[in-house]
Amino acid sequence: MSKINHFKARSLAMAVCAASGISLPLHVAAEQIEEIVVTAVPKGSTKLEASVSVSGIGAEEISQSAPRSAAEIFRSLPGIRSESSGGTGNANITIRGIPLATGGSKFMQIQEDGLPVLEYGDINFGNTDNWIRYDSSIERVESIRGGSASTFASNSPGGVINLISNTGEEEGGSVAVSFAADYDEFRTDFAYGGPISDTLRFHVAGFFRDGEGVRETGYNGDSGGQIKANLTKELEDGFIRFYFKKLEDKATTYLPAPVLVKSNGDYGAVPNFDASSQTLHSAFNTNISTFDAFGNPRNRDIKDGLESNVDALGFEANLEIAEGLTLTEKFRTSDISGGFISPFTDTFGAYGPQPADDMAAAICAAALDGDGNPFDCSSTAVTLANGGGAGDTYDGLAFLNLLFDTEINDLGLLVNDINLTKDFNNGVSVTVGYYYSKQNIATSWSSWPTFIQTVDGSNSQLLHIVDATGAPLVNNGLWAPSFLSWEWDLEYQTTAPYINVGFELGERWIFDLSARRDEVQANGELISSCCGGNTDFDLNGDGVIDGNTEDASASNGFGFGGGVINLNRAGAAVQPVNYETDDVSFSVGGSFLLTEDSTLFARYSEGVRAIADRLLQIGGALNPDGSLSATTDGFDSVDQLEVGYKYQGERFDIYATLFDTTTEDTQAEVTSGVTFMREYEATGLELEGQWRITDNIVVSGNATWTDAEISDDVSNPALEGNTPRRQADFIWTITPSYETEDFAIGATFQGSDDYFVQDNNDLQQDAYNIIHLFGRWHISEQLTASFNVNNLTDEFIITESEEGSANPGDIIRARPLSGRSTTVSLTYSF
Repeated sequence: MSKINHFKARSLAMAVCAASGISLPLHVAAEQIEEIVVTAVPKGSTKLEASVSVSGIGAEEISQSAPRSAAEIFRSLPGIRSESSGGTGNANITIRGIPLATGGSKFMQIQEDGLPVLEYGDINFGNTDNWIRYDSSIERVESIRGGSASTFASNSPGGVINLISNTGEEEGGSVAVSFAADYDEFRTDFAYGGPISDTLRFHVAGFFRDGEGVRETGYNGDSGGQIKANLTKELEDGFIRFYFKKLEDKATTYLPAPVLVKSNGDYGAVPNFDASSQTLHSAFNTNISTFDAFGNPRNRDIKDGLESNVDALGFEANLEIAEGLTLTEKFRTSDISGGFISPFTDTFGAYGPQPADDMAAAICAAALDGDGNPFDCSSTAVTLANGGGAGDTYDGLAFLNLLFDTEINDLGLLVNDINLTKDFNNGVSVTVGYYYSKQNIATSWSSWPTFIQTVDGSNSQLLHIVDATGAPLVNNGLWAPSFLSWEWDLEYQTTAPYINVGFELGERWIFDLSARRDEVQANGELISSCCGGNTDFDLNGDGVIDGNTEDASASNGFGFGGGVINLNRAGAAVQPVNYETDDVSFSVGGSFLLTEDSTLFARYSEGVRAIADRLLQIGGALNPDGSLSATTDGFDSVDQLEVGYKYQGERFDIYATLFDTTTEDTQAEVTSGVTFMREYEATGLELEGQWRITDNIVVSGNATWTDAEISDDVSNPALEGNTPRRQADFIWTITPSYETEDFAIGATFQGSDDYFVQDNNDLQQDAYNIIHLFGRWHISEQLTASFNVNNLTDEFIITESEEGSANPGDIIRARPLSGRSTTVSLTYSF
C-alpha cells in the first residue's frame, strides 16, 4: 500500500467505526483516526495529507471554551483573531496579521455547509456572525487559513470558517436546559436525528432563549431561537440532501462606551458604569420616536437590538455519474432581514463623556437659535428628564448617545456552486466548477437621533439642559432629531469559473494547482444626507416651529441643526452604482509525506476580495454615472506564502505553519468617517497541537506569532511602519483537561500579549490571559450535568477604542470583553 493510500485507509477506518457505533479510546482515536477535511478543498482529504493549514473542532471541544457567541468559538481556531466584545453578533474577525481595519470579517468567509452565509463579511451593520447561532445542529467547525480558500470560495483570500451540520448518521437526540448562574438568561436546546429507512436519514435541532444577557440592560434584550433540519437520501452512486433553517432572534449589541484609563494599557469602570458587565441601554429609554429616511414619523424599540431573521432552503448532491467522475452541486436561497439599533457613545468637539455641567456649557457655547443668535450661556442647568427623580438636578457624568438605527430590509443571498471532479488512474485529479451568487444589500440608516444621557449602568436617564433664560438646549434628552439618513439599495452578482488540478508523484509527493476568475456586476444606488436636519418639524405638536431641535435653521453646534432629514428634499446626494469588474485568484501547493505520521507542505496563493458596499463611502471611487473611477478596480487582494510541518504521533500531534502575507485594503469606517487605501505586510508562525499525557489527561492548544506592519498608506504616509491596530505579536489558546467515563473537568487559557488600539501606535492594551472553566458529570447513562465559566477572573480587556491617545484618568470610548459569566446545564440524551 502506498503512503498516500495508507492515510486514506485511516480515514476510511474512522468512518466505518462511526457507522458501527464503535467508541475508540482517546489516544487511539486521536492517533489513528482522522476526519476528512471538506472545507475549501477540491475533494475530501485528511488533515495530514492536505497541503493547507486546516483545523476542526467538535461539540465537546467547543464547550470547553465556554462560548457565549459564535465568535467566541472562532477564538479557539489557530491563527484566528476574533473580537467578541459586541455580544451575540457584530464581531470583528480576521486571520494571520490581515488587518481589522473596520468591523466584520472582510478577508475571511464564514460558511454553513460549504456555502457562504453572506457573500461579503463586512457589510455595514450586517456582519456575517449576526446571522448564525451555534446549537446542537452543528457537528463541527472547520477552518482553512490561506491556501486553496482563495480559489474554492469567492471573497475569501484569508481563509474560510465552515459550520458543518450534523446529518443524522447515528440515531439519537438530546434535550438540554441551561441556566445563567450570575446573569439573566434561560435557554433550551434540542436535537434528534437518525435513519428513517436504510437509505433515508434526517436531523433536526434548535434552541430557544430569553433573558437580559451577560450585561445589565434593564430589560430582556436576548430573546428568540432557531430551528435547522436536513434530510439525506443515500443513492447507489452518492447522496442528495435538503437543508432548512429558520432563525428569529434578538440580542443586545454592545458598542463603544465610556471606559476609564488607569494607565496606558490598563482600563476599568468609570463612576456608576462598568462597560464589561453593564450597558447604557435603559428600561427608561426603549421606545424612541424618530423618523424614517424621508422624514416620516415612526417609533423604534431599542429592545429589538440586533434583530436577525433568516429563512433558508438548500440542496446538496454528490453523485458519481460515471466511473471516476463525480458531480457536486450545492444550492441555497436565504431571505435575510432584521435591524441594528444600539446607543453609541459619540463625541463632537468637546462633547465626549464628561461631567454634565461641563457638557452643558460646551453645548451652549456652540449653539445658535433659528435666527443665528447665540444663547445666554452665563449659566446653564441640567436636570433629569425621565425615570426616578425626574426634574432633579444632575451633576454626574453625561454622554452623547448617537443612536445607531439601521433597518436591514434585505440581505438576501442566492448562491449555487457546481463542479465536476475526474479521478484518473495515474493519480491525476481534475476539478472544474462554476459559482454564482446574488447578494442584495438594502438597508436604511434612518435619522440617527442624538441624545444627552447620564452615564449610569443601572438604567441611564435622559437629561434636560437649558440656558440662563430657560431656553432648551437639550429638550428632554433630545439634542438633534436627525444626524444622517442613508438609503442603500444595491445588488451584487458574482460569477466565478474555477479549476483545480491535483496529481501524485510517486508514493510521497502530492501537488495541486488551482485558479478562479471572479466577475462582479454591481447595480443600485445610495441616497444620503448628513449631518443635521433639512426640514422643520413640530416635534411637540403645539403648531409652532420653535427651539433648536425643531428649527432646521438652528444650530446645535459642530454643524448639527434642528429639524429632520427628508431625502426627497434638496441637499440629498444620489450615488448610482453601475459597474462590472473582474479579477483572478490562483494557488499552487504541494505535500511531501515524510513518514506515515508526518508531512511537509508549501503553498503560494494570490486571492482577491470585491470591496462591495463600503466602496460607496470612499470619495472618488465611483464616477457620477456609477462606474468605477481610475482610483480602484473594485478589488482588494491578499498574497500568502506558507511552509508547514504536520506530525501525528501516538501521544502527541503538532502542526506548524510559517506564513508571509501581503494585503491591499480599501476601507471606510462608519464611526470615525476615516477612509483609506493601504498595504499591510505580516510574517508569522502558527502552531497547533495536542499532548495526550495519559488516557485521561490531555492538553490541546494553539498559538500564533505575527510581525505585522502598515507598509503603505496613500492618505497618511506617517503611519507607514506602524503596527496595525489591535494586532498582537502573540495570541494563544491552551486547554488542559481530565476526563473519565463519569466526569470531565478542565480549563481554557486564552490570551494575547500587548497591542496598540489604533494605528498611531500610542494607546495600548496590556497583555492578558483569560481563563474559562468547564466540567461535566454523567449522572447516569442518559443524564449529564455540566457547567462553564467564561472569564473566571473577571478581567477588564478592551478590544477596540475610538481614541488612539489618552492620559491616565481620561475617559475613552472603548468596547471591552464581557466580564465573568457562569452557566449550568442539564442534558438528557436518548
